[in-house]
Amino acid sequence: MTKFRIQLGLIILLGIFVLSLLLSMGASPDMPPFFALKRVQENLFLKFKSNPGERVDYMSNLLNSRLEELQNVVKNKNYDYVLKASLRYSTLVGRITELIEANNLTDKVEAIKSQFLEHQKILDTLYVAYPKNIPDNVEWKYIQDDFNYLKLYLDQLKKVK
Repeated sequence: MTKFRIQLGLIILLGIFVLSLLLSMGASPDMPPFFALKRVQENLFLKFKSNPGERVDYMSNLLNSRLEELQNVVKNKNYDYVLKASLRYSTLVGRITELIEANNLTDKVEAIKSQFLEHQKILDTLYVAYPKNIPDNVEWKYIQDDFNYLKLYLDQLKKVK
């Protein structure tokens, strides 16, 4: 009977863990417990990528997710999370650029440059749509910062040969 209870308890815990992982995949910064689990999961997956090219590809996919997170935070008017989402986005842009430079991944440059340019368009649209007339709400500046960081990192990528 005790063995059965232990097995049942482990199955329930495993089920809760799997459900949490599935829910965390779509989590945004305004969902702290699931978002923390998502970050752990992403970092673990990144550690499994030993090849720098594969790491860039994975991080490029993550960058699309970061942009979606930022868009969702603004769309849902969770302005307190704009800074957090913006910092995660710009940090990842920098990490991708550094990884490409450090490993001279010339075959990744054009795709990443295209992604950065496309993201600039989206960030510009997000910046224009962001309500700037709300008192004490200056988070729109962080969206502009992300746009500017992309410009800086695009210039850095031009130097990779």
